[in-house]
Amino acid sequence: MRILFAICFLFCITTTSLAAEQATVVYDGAVLSEDATWRGSVLVNGYVVVAPHATLRIEPGTIIRFAATAAQQLPSLIVQGRIQAVGTPEQPIILSSGRTTPVRGSWGGVVFLSTEKRNLLEQCRIEYAETGIDVRSSTVALKDVSIVKARTALLSHDGVVQITGGLVSEAETGIEIYNSEFDGRDTAVTSCQSGFVLKKSAVVLTSLKIANNVNIGLEAEDCRIKITGGEFSGNGLGARIKGGEGQMVQSRFHKNRLTALHLIGAQIKIQRCLFLENLQDALRTEDGGALLLNNGFSSNGGYNLYNAGHEAVSARLNWWGTVDPVLIEQKISGANRDKNSGGADVFPWLREKPPLMP
Repeated sequence: MRILFAICFLFCITTTSLAAEQATVVYDGAVLSEDATWRGSVLVNGYVVVAPHATLRIEPGTIIRFAATAAQQLPSLIVQGRIQAVGTPEQPIILSSGRTTPVRGSWGGVVFLSTEKRNLLEQCRIEYAETGIDVRSSTVALKDVSIVKARTALLSHDGVVQITGGLVSEAETGIEIYNSEFDGRDTAVTSCQSGFVLKKSAVVLTSLKIANNVNIGLEAEDCRIKITGGEFSGNGLGARIKGGEGQMVQSRFHKNRLTALHLIGAQIKIQRCLFLENLQDALRTEDGGALLLNNGFSSNGGYNLYNAGHEAVSARLNWWGTVDPVLIEQKISGANRDKNSGGADVFPWLREKPPLMP
């Protein structure tokens, strides 16, 4: 046991010393009680806390590395006051692990604790964190921020989060939101195990690319949700929405490996969306009063519409890829195939692909 501790201690000292050699400023378990500005190369051993009345400003091109203590507690940046971290495309701000060979979870991440000040991260890259950004009863704006190779890229409990641009990639969970307000625009969430997990939140997603996530692109439960111009492509299951209400407009579901969109007791209006070349069912519904209008369905491997609930689905004035009633019927499953299922009102249908579709 003593040998194992010695090895761990030696590893910690070695990796810390390598990062320390490159650092212009080193913090060891510090509390910033006054305003501070970081520039150049900064090493954080253990943690830094930004006190409630302090502001931390981080200049473009700053590189911040986080090293564990001898006790191997995950190092973190804790914000109770305010942070203004504004990089540029040419000089982004980097927050990363101090290890020579980092992996997911090598450091704790940036934690916002009960701060409603104007916190801003712009043109930043956060990598190898346990939780890249952890929002707790706080307000945060992210602009062109990339969070990569984290266990959870972004987590919010009772927060107000706005994210514009940027990338979330190669995380176990991309964005996880609980009891919060979340506004995401022009952001890509790709190559995660799960892209979005949303629960009991008010969510607005505009022009988001949710692609190539292994298990699911988006999962929402009991949310008020509005999705406009979204792309769900190459995921396992494209999106599953359980309970709640909202709308989905001008969004594209393309080549998802499982069901493209699964609605369970969700009162969702689906309008001018395209379901194309998904390997299994395009849209599966289980009650909730969903409304389908002016959507297009084409070349899906399973059913275009599968009603697994007991209520009838209103799906009039949609384009089913053909005007042949027999072919349309073959790709619809409901009371026509299972007397225990609700019907699907699909007539009249559109005779051509509707305009204003992605």
